[in-house]
Amino acid sequence: DFEDELKKTMGAKYAVATTSGTCSLLASLAALGIGAGDEVIVPGYTFIASISTIMLSGAIPVLAEIDESLTIDVTKIEELITPRTKAIMPVHMLGNPCKLDKIMEIAKKHNLYVIEDCCQAVGASYQGKRCGTHGDIGAFSLNIFKTISTGDGGAVITNDENLFKQLNCFLHNVQMAIGKRIKRTGV
Repeated sequence: DFEDELKKTMGAKYAVATTSGTCSLLASLAALGIGAGDEVIVPGYTFIASISTIMLSGAIPVLAEIDESLTIDVTKIEELITPRTKAIMPVHMLGNPCKLDKIMEIAKKHNLYVIEDCCQAVGASYQGKRCGTHGDIGAFSLNIFKTISTGDGGAVITNDENLFKQLNCFLHNVQMAIGKRIKRTGV
């Protein structure tokens, strides 16, 4: 029910509940196939999960400057793009959306994915459209410190059926691995 309500509220075709915003970001990276040696452009001003999940996926975080809005400075993105760049991860900070029109223009020009980190902006909109629905995938945190909270947890939204299937596959594999570990160790 939560996933159905979330996708309806956000205007997305698909939604998947996760255990946290960190899990949402990690699942998003996995669904997009981002891994060893790939580069992801991310603002330096963010919660550590934005950067650490890139590293956990085996990719390389490329830190971008922020502007006066405390979000990624769109005038600095293109100079950071290399042949190894696979994605831009704009972080909507403190409920403040990034300049998504320019980010999407740059991503399209360079054939890059856009992973919207909406963990600190649940419910925010940009130009009449919910944050998390502009890019390829949107990751959310719903912990107790967020504006909309479920106590803990997170979610991922997308309009791409293939990404939705990849998200579910990744999360299922994580659950199976945890189950096997618990069975083996009792922890």
